[in-house]
Amino acid sequence: MSKGKIIAAVATVLFIAIMLLITGLKAHHDIPLDRTYGTPPPPDLPYPVNNNIGATIVMTVIGLSGVALGIIQWVRTKSPLPLMIALSGAVICIPEVFFDVMGGVYFPWSATEPLGQAYAILGREMPWWIAAGWFGYGAFNFFMFTLLASKPSTKTIWLMLGGAAVGDVVFEEILLSFNVYHYYGNQPLVIVSQLPWWWIPCNSIGVFLAAALAYRFQDFLRGWRSLLMLVITPLSVTTVYGAIALPSWIAVNGNYPWLPTQILGLATIALGIVVFALILELVLKRKPFELGYTPAKDVAEFGSPVQGRIDDRVSAVR
Repeated sequence: MSKGKIIAAVATVLFIAIMLLITGLKAHHDIPLDRTYGTPPPPDLPYPVNNNIGATIVMTVIGLSGVALGIIQWVRTKSPLPLMIALSGAVICIPEVFFDVMGGVYFPWSATEPLGQAYAILGREMPWWIAAGWFGYGAFNFFMFTLLASKPSTKTIWLMLGGAAVGDVVFEEILLSFNVYHYYGNQPLVIVSQLPWWWIPCNSIGVFLAAALAYRFQDFLRGWRSLLMLVITPLSVTTVYGAIALPSWIAVNGNYPWLPTQILGLATIALGIVVFALILELVLKRKPFELGYTPAKDVAEFGSPVQGRIDDRVSAVR
């Protein structure tokens, strides 16, 4: 076994041990279940007006920064694809409701207060800030696409996933402290304060799949076809949730003891790593664990605009 594989194995064992230790030291309470449906009922919590308005403004500004960068790239590359990638994050608010029902998330809302009610699906009323929240996440989608376009090493892509995980923890713990949304039910892997860590790979890898598909098929997604990102991005996130979230959904919606609950959460993280590796292999055509691999900077990948310029030069010579 190589030194790298040994380090990875030791790191995995330590990660699991630390997760189990932290959750084991926390009190594990019985979860009340609905008498009719046998699942945890969502809480009935007040709508914090000022916090929702603030979250909406902040996430909108972040989203607009991604849109501005997308417009700049449109001007430079003559392709609206970067802009559509940034805009497409907002559409994730539609499947978000299904993730919330299965995964135990509740957004306080109001039919009378400002920004308190945007839409309803499955009987869940959603405030405007969740649409703004995913719009802001679109900037992260744009960043991933831009990173892939720079042809980084495979190691850098894995490090990006780690950075996304850390950023998600920091960002969500801050938002959760303002009570604009709440996790309920039998949540696995609540490590810091309120965020269950099994959610991390669902969101970050879901958006990464959208960015990878955009990069892989950027030659096809030209002109009006770039509008397909408004479908590709929410479906990519939904695909990843469907592939990895089931173990945690089972845990959240039952009254299981501590150890099975945490194992189900760890299963989601493990599946997330597998899916991330598959995206590298099947979409980006990279060997997931050849960390030193870096595409040639002067050779285009997947029929990118660079390849188009090379073909034009060859044709002119001929």
